[in-house]
Amino acid sequence: MSDDHLLIERRDNGVVVATLNRPEVLNALSPRIRTGLREMTAELRGDPDARVLVITGAGRGFCSGADLSNREERVAAESEPGLTSTELRYGFAAELQQLEIPVIAAVNGAAAGAGFAIALAADIRLMSENARFHPGFMKIGLGPDWAASWTLTRLVGHSRALETFWTSDPIDADRALELGIANRVVAHDDLMSEALALADRLARNAPWAMALTKRAIYAALNNDATEQAQLEELNQAWLRNSLDAGEGARAFRERRDPNFQRR
Repeated sequence: MSDDHLLIERRDNGVVVATLNRPEVLNALSPRIRTGLREMTAELRGDPDARVLVITGAGRGFCSGADLSNREERVAAESEPGLTSTELRYGFAAELQQLEIPVIAAVNGAAAGAGFAIALAADIRLMSENARFHPGFMKIGLGPDWAASWTLTRLVGHSRALETFWTSDPIDADRALELGIANRVVAHDDLMSEALALADRLARNAPWAMALTKRAIYAALNNDATEQAQLEELNQAWLRNSLDAGEGARAFRERRDPNFQRR
C-alpha cells in the first residue's frame, strides 16, 4: 500500500522503508497516514519476504503529531473513543511490536506528540543529531496516547516518564541517548545510510530466530524469571528443528555466511 501521504519502498534485501510524506506540515498525521500505517502492518504480517521495517519522515521532520489545523484530522482526534476510532488511532503502536520483524525508526527531525509515540513504538531508534522529541501533550491539556505511557515507562522508568510527560520539555538527541530513548545518534546526512545499513545487517539474520527473540524480549517486560526461562526453552526447541538452524550450523563449519530462508 502506498499513496502520496505514505510512501512504501520494498528493497531487494527484504527491507521495507515507510516514509511519512507531508513535509509541508512536518509529516503531521492525516487520516490517510493513519489508515495507511494500519494497512501496511497488516500486509507485512502476511509477507514472508519482508525482513525489516524502517520508518522515517520526508523533509525536515519525522512526524509533528496530529494535524489539528486540518478539520478532518481534528474530527478524528476529538471523536468519541469507540472501537473503530480506537483501532485507527491507538492500535498501531501495539501492532508494530507484534510484527515479527525488527522495526527501526530513523528519526530525522521533530517527533512530537503522536510522532513521539510512533518512534517509541519502534524496536530501535536512530536519531539525527538535529532531531528532537517533543512530548508536548501536557501543553495542550492532554495526556499521552498511542501507547506512549507504556513504551516510555519501560524505556526510562516510571519517574522519568512522569517527568517527561508532565514537563513536556523538548528532548534533544544527546539527552535522548542519555535517557536510553535513542539507540544511536548519527550525523544528520548519514541517518538513512546508517539506518539502512543496520536494516540490511538484520535482514541477513534467520527470520524465525529474530521473530522469537522479539517475542521473548517483549514478554520479558511482564514475565517473571521462571516464565521467561520456560518461554526461551520452548523457542529454542522450535528453532533447533528449523532448517535455518541447520543452515547456520553448516555455514559455521564451512566458515561462510549463512543463507537463511525462513524455513
